[in-house]
This record gives sequence, C-alpha cells and structure tokens, in this order.
Amino acid sequence: MDVDVKYVHVGEAIDRRRNELGLSKSEFARRIGVPQQHVNRILERETMETKRLVRVCEVLDFNFFSLFCPVQHQISAYLAAVALEGNVHNIIGDAELASQLAQARSETESQKETVKLLKEQIDSLNAQINRLDSNLKDKDAIIELLKERR
Repeated sequence: MDVDVKYVHVGEAIDRRRNELGLSKSEFARRIGVPQQHVNRILERETMETKRLVRVCEVLDFNFFSLFCPVQHQISAYLAAVALEGNVHNIIGDAELASQLAQARSETESQKETVKLLKEQIDSLNAQINRLDSNLKDKDAIIELLKERR
C-alpha cells in the first residue's frame, strides 16, 4: 500500500487550532452548535464523525482531513478547481507556505524596527520637551529677577 496514512488524535489537533485562534471553549461550542459541556469530550476524543469534523473545519478554517495523509503538492489547476469547488487556496504546497512565512517574518522584523525607531523618536521628543520646560522656568525666573531690580 503506497498511501501514507498517519495516526491523528483529532481532539488534540482541534484544541491546538482553537488555541492558535484564541477561541474560548464556549465560543467554539456555540460556533459548532453543541452545548458547552460537550466541548471537553470532543477535545479528548481521538475520533469524530465526518459530518461534525467538516463543521469544525469550517469554524476553525483548517482542513483537519489533510492531517491524516499528505496532499500532493503538485496539482493541476483544473483538478484543484473541480475538487475544491473553485477555491484553490484550500491546499497550498510547503514551498508556498514557507515563502509566505518568510515574507510575514520579514514584515514583522521591519515593523519591529519601525517601532524601535519610533520609540527612540518619542524619547528624544520627551527630552526636548523637558529642556524647553526648564528653559521656560529659567526665563520666568529671570523676568522675576528683573522686575525686582526695578
């Protein structure tokens, strides 16, 4: 058999994705249409009925079925359009994912550098404000001294 099928603890995979999204258990329960008490049982189970897993995939915006066996990275546009109902963004290759990740990291680093420069600029402006306040107080003191001498 040439199919590479992996063992997946569905509940743990769902819980990881739920945590990645910052979704509370009660909100998750509401979105998949089950009572909140059932969420822990769902997350502890190794398996799940297909219909419910499809709903979870939709709610968490993740294809949990792809965890069981790798999807071919080379796929024709026609097959993608037919199999994915025109939504070719459901499955992307590792190279594309790595490229997107590198781009996101680059943007993050750029934004961190911008934040650092802005903080330095704020500190510089605060120091300038303090100097100007001090100069203003000195000016007021000089004016008072000159008034007293008259």
